[in-house]
Amino acid sequence: MSEQERTLRDAVAKQASLGNRRSEFNNSAKKANIFCVTSGKGGVGKTCFSVNFALALAKCGKKVIIIDGDFGFSNVNIMLGKNAKYTLEHIVHGEKRLEDVMEECYPNVWYISGGSGVSELVKMRDDQMEKIIEQLGILEREMDYIIFDTGAGMNDNIMKMIHASDQAILITTPEPTSILDSYVVLKTASEEMPVGNVTAVINKAASEKEAVETFHNFSNVVHRYLKCDVDMLGFIPFDSRVPQAITAMVPYIVKYPGSAVAYQFQQIASRITNSHPEKKEGGLKNFILRLIRGRGNRNAG
Repeated sequence: MSEQERTLRDAVAKQASLGNRRSEFNNSAKKANIFCVTSGKGGVGKTCFSVNFALALAKCGKKVIIIDGDFGFSNVNIMLGKNAKYTLEHIVHGEKRLEDVMEECYPNVWYISGGSGVSELVKMRDDQMEKIIEQLGILEREMDYIIFDTGAGMNDNIMKMIHASDQAILITTPEPTSILDSYVVLKTASEEMPVGNVTAVINKAASEKEAVETFHNFSNVVHRYLKCDVDMLGFIPFDSRVPQAITAMVPYIVKYPGSAVAYQFQQIASRITNSHPEKKEGGLKNFILRLIRGRGNRNAG
């Protein structure tokens, strides 16, 4: 265990032992930004983006934790070269505490395996909800960014995560089927309530020109038919070495730090760290309430 990991675990354990945790959570001065990384279909590089995005943010001096929300089909651990013993599900059921479940993978990057824990969140009783808020509320004070890597597609849990997060990052590629599936995701999400802060990343682009043209075509259709705006967060160029990094279970920007892909990830991370995304009222507590009950302050953010 590294000195940094030991320090954070000690901090988490100390926070968890405080008496009036709920009051402290509500009055927390620091609130991490919550990102939901999602896509309309599998195979577009969503999880690869989440992992490398987290590492790029860490290189900017930020503390980041990835929570794997793709229950049943988790592969964040594979890309990080980790095999988690415990998952978020153990926290939901009160079997383990946060410090037992979170694991440092790289400097300033931590990981929590979702298991079926994200699915379990939406079925929690009020007493379970209070416990999970106490536990995960610690992350909001200790981290700068919390990244939920969702499954691909349009199930109810993913829709709730899109609405609950401070910013949803939609991963798509220039392929027409990927663009169509991304549009359907936003259409489905907007049918329940207005979609808030959504950005798009064009992955596997042949060139910056192709990425920009793809985004403009996509955003114009979204604006015309869904009456909502999507911003372009950036693009990631196609690189045939990505599968090699996945096979080696080493994040791409660690294996190929001088590549064009690594450069674009750092550009995206810099845009995030140099901006001040609007946070939804209530922070992580309201995020959890939205997941559980489909409610919270929907007018916020």
